[in-house]
Amino acid sequence: MENMGELTDTVTTEDGSERKKRGRRWIFADFVKKGVLAALALSLLILAVYLAGSVPDPGFSDRVLFLLLRLLRYASLLLCAFSLFALGFSVHHLVYHPCMRNALNLSFYFFTGIMGAGFAMLNSMIIAAAGGNG
Repeated sequence: MENMGELTDTVTTEDGSERKKRGRRWIFADFVKKGVLAALALSLLILAVYLAGSVPDPGFSDRVLFLLLRLLRYASLLLCAFSLFALGFSVHHLVYHPCMRNALNLSFYFFTGIMGAGFAMLNSMIIAAAGGNG
């Protein structure tokens, strides 16, 4: 029986051999996925510097701490935005190419989005606890 209309991932070349067909590459999707990693690293770095600088003894001045909080706010919102777009691309990729790796990518982008939202809420909570001087 013939497989009529079955989609395959292989292409027959001119010499008769078969090779895997490369899917379309979305430049924007690659940019967003790398942006998630960069925004996550930046958010974690800013949070670590803020936590190290808020120690009472060798701590930073209030002006520097609030600057770090402002940077954390923007980096965390950027992380949320990138994660949201990457989550959409991952859902599309998981629907058309279901496998465990794509499901793990989907969960990674979901949790980075939640982490970015958590950093933004933490930022707001710190500013509110400091008396709103941010």
